[in-house]
Amino acid sequence: MREGQKMKIVARVNTILILMIGLIFMAPALSFADGSSQAKILEIKGDVNYLKAGTMEWTKLEPTVILAEGDSLKTGPEAQLRMELMGSAKTAEILIRKETEFKFSKFRFDEASKVDNTLLEIGVGSVLVKAEKLMGASKFEVKTPTSIVGIRGTIFEVHVPKAE
Repeated sequence: MREGQKMKIVARVNTILILMIGLIFMAPALSFADGSSQAKILEIKGDVNYLKAGTMEWTKLEPTVILAEGDSLKTGPEAQLRMELMGSAKTAEILIRKETEFKFSKFRFDEASKVDNTLLEIGVGSVLVKAEKLMGASKFEVKTPTSIVGIRGTIFEVHVPKAE
C-alpha cells in the first residue's frame, strides 16, 4: 500500500471517530429535542426513591435528578416530594405525599404540533396537582387502578388507598 493511500485511510478513520464521539456527547441533548419532557425537583422531605426507566434498581432521589418518561417514584412513611413538570412550558406543579407509588407513563412534548401529552400513574398514595391551562390538543391525565382523569387546567388531589 502506498503512503498516500495510508494517509487517506487514517483521515477517514479519524473523521469517523470524531463523528462517533460527537454523537456520544450530543445524545443527552438530542433526547430532549425529540419531544421528551422533564420534571425538576423543587423540594424533598424524608425518604424518596426513584427507578430510572429501563433499570431495575431503586435509588435515593437527590435534588439534582431530572425525571423523565418511564421513571417511577416511591415516597416513604414521613416523606413528600414537590416537583415542577416542564413540557413546552411549565405544565404543572405536583406534590407527592407520603407512601405513594407514582410513574410518568407518558411525558412528552411534540415540537411540530406543540402538543403536551402527560399520563401519570398512581398505584397507591396521594398526589396534589396544580395544572396549567392546556392549549389545543394537549392532554394531562392521571390514572389510578380504578379510573383515569383528564384535566385541562385546575388544582386537584387524587388519593388511592392501600388494598386490604
